[in-house]
Amino acid sequence: MKNIQFNPIAETALNDKLVNLYGSKLPGLYAAVEPLFDDPEAVKPALPLLIELNDDESYENADLRVMIFGRETNNWNDTRERSHCPYGTYNFNLSTSEDVLCEIKGKHIDGEPEIYGLGDIYYAYCYENNGVGKTIFTRRCNQLVNILRARMGDAAVEAVWNNVSKIGCGGTDFGRCCRKPTAEIRDIERTYFNVVAEEVKILKPDVIVFLTGFGADREIKEIFGLRDRDFTPVKDGLFLDRIDIPGVRYAARTIHPSRQSRENLSKHFDTLIDDIISVVK
Repeated sequence: MKNIQFNPIAETALNDKLVNLYGSKLPGLYAAVEPLFDDPEAVKPALPLLIELNDDESYENADLRVMIFGRETNNWNDTRERSHCPYGTYNFNLSTSEDVLCEIKGKHIDGEPEIYGLGDIYYAYCYENNGVGKTIFTRRCNQLVNILRARMGDAAVEAVWNNVSKIGCGGTDFGRCCRKPTAEIRDIERTYFNVVAEEVKILKPDVIVFLTGFGADREIKEIFGLRDRDFTPVKDGLFLDRIDIPGVRYAARTIHPSRQSRENLSKHFDTLIDDIISVVK
């Protein structure tokens, strides 16, 4: 892939700031992952997870902004819409700044062929399919947000989903799926797509919740420059720790909800929301 200099767009909304962050990183990332697709033995990476807000203004003006983290997204591809790309993933034919912008935002102009961008994958999954095909994890995220909204009364609560690891494994076609990224993929992300802390600076969530279980503490500490002492247990007998992240009113890490009994999930979620309310309301 060519060495592309991305030209930032005018920043009139939060989504524009995210586009400029991603645009500054994608050329280097794509150049780094391309050799993996040429290596038959390599585990292929999934596409990077790019956040696209449903409504910039509603999020920015919300009384409470929440960011919920999972661990990693595996098989984060759209082979139907991106069938022209290797395995339905990365488009290695980018050559201009405009190509990079299109790769992020896509092109949706009446009368012209539609191009599906990386942001469209996030947008469709989060906002368009009305829960069809969503994972247990995502449904539990929505459950948590709805409980928090009910507890916050008339206050406007807006939430955005993110992952601690922005690039997962590419899926069952590559032999290994639903696992932590390989060391090779992790190293590429650290070097070329280390964006989570910048996303937090742009979106300024009041509350961050890591629904990551035991599996992502090292990554959380690396991203935010934290130590063990920045994790404080909330209640004996529960896997729930407050985390001291500078500039964030409340942050915590708790269980990964996908394989939890209703009783255990309810116990953790109830305590978590009580703790959030004690700080933000």
